[in-house]
Amino acid sequence: MTKSFRIGRLFGIQIEVDYTWFIVFILLMVLVSTDILARRLPGLALSTRWLVAAFTTVLFFASVLLHEISHSLVAKSQGLGISGITLFIFGGVSKMMDEPKSAAAEFKIAIAGPLMSLFLAAIYFGLRFAFGLLPGGTPFAVVFGWLGLMNGMLAVFNMLPGFPLDGGRVLRAGLWHSLSNLAEATRIAASFGQGIGILMIVGGIFFFLISRDAGFLWLALIGWFLTQMARSSYQQVVLREALSGVPVAQAMTTQVQAVPGDITLDRVVNDYIMAYNHPAFPVLDGDRLLGLLCLSDIRRVPQEQWAFVTAREAVPPLTGQYMIGPQADVSDALVRMTAENCGRLLVVEGGALRGIISRTDIMRLMRMRMQLGI
Repeated sequence: MTKSFRIGRLFGIQIEVDYTWFIVFILLMVLVSTDILARRLPGLALSTRWLVAAFTTVLFFASVLLHEISHSLVAKSQGLGISGITLFIFGGVSKMMDEPKSAAAEFKIAIAGPLMSLFLAAIYFGLRFAFGLLPGGTPFAVVFGWLGLMNGMLAVFNMLPGFPLDGGRVLRAGLWHSLSNLAEATRIAASFGQGIGILMIVGGIFFFLISRDAGFLWLALIGWFLTQMARSSYQQVVLREALSGVPVAQAMTTQVQAVPGDITLDRVVNDYIMAYNHPAFPVLDGDRLLGLLCLSDIRRVPQEQWAFVTAREAVPPLTGQYMIGPQADVSDALVRMTAENCGRLLVVEGGALRGIISRTDIMRLMRMRMQLGI
């Protein structure tokens, strides 16, 4: 994923949309209008067809969002932190701040999404049947029938036994329960994920060459994404296992360059970001920590106002998602960075800034431990 923006909260969970999502939204709307509706309802006026296509696409992504929310709500019920949900070009993702604590928790979280999709498919097919009986209800019957089919396909696809798909997580839960080894369970489930991804790539390219249907290239692209996600997910689990029990205090940087709250953003950019080549800095008001000021926060302020807006005014309110204690596991810090898509966390104890930990710090610690053989 690239950059995203917040659109609101649902059930206390922050919802974000990645800019790549607009690509698939437009493509899907074009598909519904020029293929599904044009074929099934050739007499429908062009303007009405595009309006119905937009409505259908919104409902589809609402279904994807509900799929992810079901994962998140079950994860929260299992005591896991959820930093938010992001919709992007390949669908949606729930950003968990922790790994499930048991195989049973993993299974419950994983199965929730496909069950929600099947539930939605049943509702949409019921609506299709109901509107099919009404005079003039044919356009709605077509729309709801397609949405029912898509939600059913979403459930089936996600239950493929390849990590990190939901079916792969169900597989990992079973292997974790049998082997009592999360890393080994992840390795096996991720290898299935890579295998499925490779089959999708080969199949997509093969059928595209035969049919010249560009839709098969999309299948190949999803397969490539799945193989990359499977590989990186396994690497993250191995890394977290290796770092489990290692306190943040061993990896953090204690000599932190902080930004005074009363300096303007143009000075922050010139004297700190450009001078130190870091994307984020803690902001202090005397000894009081105000928060973490990132490039994205500065970009939200029009450049012509940088000379008048202070760091204190631009920094977001301090929240726990960007903070971690010095005695917490480095593995927890890594999970938090991945979930928040940020490269550093503030190390805070008793409300005071003790240091900062970044992915670079973690990699440096890992290299040192490997060299020492520990």
